[in-house]
Amino acid sequence: MALATLFTSCNNDDTTENLAGTTGDVQLFFDNGFAGDALIPGSYYTNSNNEAVTINRLNYIVSNIVLTKADGSEYVYPKEESYFIISQESSMFTVNLENVPAGDYTQLKFGIGVDQQRYLQGETAQQSFWDLAAAHDMTWTWSTGYKFINFEGTFTAPGLDGAKTFQVHQGSNTATNNYREVTLNLPSTARVRHGDMPSIHLKTDVNVLLDGVVKIKLADNLNGAGTGAAIMGGENLINIANNSLQMFAVDHVHNGAGSHEE
Repeated sequence: MALATLFTSCNNDDTTENLAGTTGDVQLFFDNGFAGDALIPGSYYTNSNNEAVTINRLNYIVSNIVLTKADGSEYVYPKEESYFIISQESSMFTVNLENVPAGDYTQLKFGIGVDQQRYLQGETAQQSFWDLAAAHDMTWTWSTGYKFINFEGTFTAPGLDGAKTFQVHQGSNTATNNYREVTLNLPSTARVRHGDMPSIHLKTDVNVLLDGVVKIKLADNLNGAGTGAAIMGGENLINIANNSLQMFAVDHVHNGAGSHEE
């Protein structure tokens, strides 16, 4: 019994020592949807505002990722590398985090958009990500910055003659900082180990942008010609930023080697 106890103790110590100083990778998989349905470009979805929406574009920026262990200790992913684009039209659904310290993680935090600290570092400091964002229509001019969310399509509503276009371009401006941060508890532990890559599967509900805590009718935002609705500023944009905090939920966690996009 003494030998067995000694062997078990040594084995446990070895396991602990093996984790110390080792790293693994983590995958975040964003599964876009609309009020519980899969997001299929060109399909109609009706919201509680009684507007039927067809989505042609859904792109958004995920940034400043933090993973937290059960004991409350945090791993902040390197800021210079912590800006990513999720794009439905370009089939960009995954974020791959490399060299994450081995451990068991129970919580995920991330930003929606680009924070002011990063933006104020200037164009040269973030040229690579700026170019990527521009290629996916996630920028205005440099002076006006990034689009945090680019949500576009067409809609119909009672009283309107035919389908109208809509554009929701969410970002910060001189009046408001619309960057938001999301904190999500994981339903099961993400086990980061060398050679094993947990995949955190997130469900994204784009419906809540307009049909969330605050209800925003596209029909109330028609331009003067009545041809379309564009929301790119003002009180509605602040409400959309706040609604976006409810847009994400962790569905499940896959542990083990390989990619798990399901």
